[in-house]
Amino acid sequence: MTFVVVAWCSVLTSASPIAAASLPRCAPTSVRMTDYNTVVGAGHVNDLFWIKNVSRQACTLRGYVRAAFVGVYGIGTPYKNPHVLVVREAHLYGHDGNEVGGIDNGLPIPRVTLQPGGGVASFWLDGLDIPVGNPPGRCIISYKMLAWLPGSLTSIVVQPLRSNGFFWCGSFAALPILPGESGSEPSRPLSYYFGSPG
Repeated sequence: MTFVVVAWCSVLTSASPIAAASLPRCAPTSVRMTDYNTVVGAGHVNDLFWIKNVSRQACTLRGYVRAAFVGVYGIGTPYKNPHVLVVREAHLYGHDGNEVGGIDNGLPIPRVTLQPGGGVASFWLDGLDIPVGNPPGRCIISYKMLAWLPGSLTSIVVQPLRSNGFFWCGSFAALPILPGESGSEPSRPLSYYFGSPG
């Protein structure tokens, strides 16, 4: 006689539309947001951010994170008296130019369900690290980002990667919050953007 043992494992990145609609929106106190990694090249900076559910209840997000930066204006400016900077933010769907991530399959922006105790969603911010235009865009250096989840009035403080800062020239663009760790739909392995570790 042979017995077959099947281990059941379920990883849910999004729920059915009906189930997701009945879940609460993620509150700033229920998540932790981190700057995961950066892709830099051809004058562009693309930062991937993770939003992790640290609460005991599933919650949902849909749309875009709004961001502001605390720092100083200018290249090579002494980092004295940091303050909230005025930087224009645009919202992109994805794959419109040099930005990475976003939606590449024509589907609408999804309602993302973050499972309790570690469910992850992600998004990208895209901008330039060189002044361009006439007149050229004003550059900033910041070591603290303030981020607002969709529909929230309370910001979350996000620190840049260790030994790094947030550096933008001119405006930046936010891409939609998407399920999983890659900030893309369809989801891609992280090695697609950052190469293989090692």
